[in-house]
Amino acid sequence: MATGIFDDLRQTASKLGSCDPLWLKHEQEPDFQIVEGGTTGPHIILLHGLLGALSNWDSLFPIIEKFSRPLGLHLPILTAHRSEVRVKALTVFTEYLIRKRRLDPVILCGNSLGGHIALRLALASPELVDCLILSGASGLYEHSVDSLPVRPTPQYIREHMARVFHDRKFITEEAVDEIHQILSKRMNVLNLINAARSAKKDNLLSVLNQIKVPTLLLWGEDDEVTTMQVANTFHKNIPNSKLVSIKNCGHAPMIEHPEWFAKEMEAFLKEHSIYYKNQSKQ
Repeated sequence: MATGIFDDLRQTASKLGSCDPLWLKHEQEPDFQIVEGGTTGPHIILLHGLLGALSNWDSLFPIIEKFSRPLGLHLPILTAHRSEVRVKALTVFTEYLIRKRRLDPVILCGNSLGGHIALRLALASPELVDCLILSGASGLYEHSVDSLPVRPTPQYIREHMARVFHDRKFITEEAVDEIHQILSKRMNVLNLINAARSAKKDNLLSVLNQIKVPTLLLWGEDDEVTTMQVANTFHKNIPNSKLVSIKNCGHAPMIEHPEWFAKEMEAFLKEHSIYYKNQSKQ
């Protein structure tokens, strides 16, 4: 891999401060798990949250493929070295993919912790970012799992999921069991706590006015993790932002209301994305 990319990433890491992922220190390409689709339209990187997964985008993916080229990125929060799971390290991880695949300027769509990473990347390397789409983003305040018990019970997991989803149909026994299996491993829990604490400490309020790219805020009005108050604070402090909310929806609108989510994305990008502006000139 060209040394130039690592040089660029070191510059980003330096801007971010307190960021020294092991793979960058040794100039070793990190492992990427991605799903991608679409044949035309702008590239969109989809970034899931702390306890999220690529499957979070399953309902949204086939809809947005019609007007974009989505790329879901798996964030290695459970498996990576502890130096690689903090918000700023995951920002550099995401930037590596953008530079390697030459996707810039790219649209970043992030939910929860993924939104926090998208914000950090837009601040550190604005030239790489076309638009931001944020949903339930951390970076100001969220009810996080930084106090996660070492051995979370299924009941604890159900209670956490009840804060995430307004519609209880998404709190299935299969979903609870899957998360319980993940959290039964001590190292997974420690990594999650490390990532959550890094997000909690990284308050972006004082720098949100430096974000210049068009930003769409898509929020569930019943979000108990990052409430509408958080959404309004983002909207007030990000200069070129638009806030759209939906009733009967919690912390993950792309799961609970994928059609609405996709419709708002498409309308916003066709108005603001560099890709579509260049298309109109041809």
